[in-house]
Amino acid sequence: MDRHKLLEHIRESLASISAPRFFETERGFQGALLTQLENRIPNYVLPEGALIEQEHQKSPAQHGLRIRPDIIIHEPFKPERHSTRTEGNIAVIELKLNASKVRAQNDFNSLAEMINVLQYPLGIFINIASHKTHSELVPLSVKDLIVCFAVSLDNGHVKVVENGTQPISQQR
Repeated sequence: MDRHKLLEHIRESLASISAPRFFETERGFQGALLTQLENRIPNYVLPEGALIEQEHQKSPAQHGLRIRPDIIIHEPFKPERHSTRTEGNIAVIELKLNASKVRAQNDFNSLAEMINVLQYPLGIFINIASHKTHSELVPLSVKDLIVCFAVSLDNGHVKVVENGTQPISQQR
């Protein structure tokens, strides 16, 4: 996976969501983002068979944790292709509507747990209807693996703020 290219398409997807209604709820924004990601991320950026989907509940028996991420980008687990459920994981995305520091910290902790247990190479936090990314709250142990965005409307124009993208030489 080309992390730089994937993040470029995520930025473009965020910048293209301009309907005010989508900035009112996480669920509405999530639907719009899923559509934009599907339309913008070309097949060559992701491995064959990879999907962008709303995630269902993770289960302790199968995944080792019980967290429901908002969006995941992954190759669905197939025993004939993957030896463990950690193979084929690409990115995990958490969304929050105008997150407080406490709510952002909770999402960062969830992202850190999914990165550590399921070995996602990239975690993404998106703060909707806000100018604050809260990137200063990312746990140090995963600081180089989480990219934080804040996306808002300003007089009808989409504003995207980003923190946490590491130079390519520092990426895992």
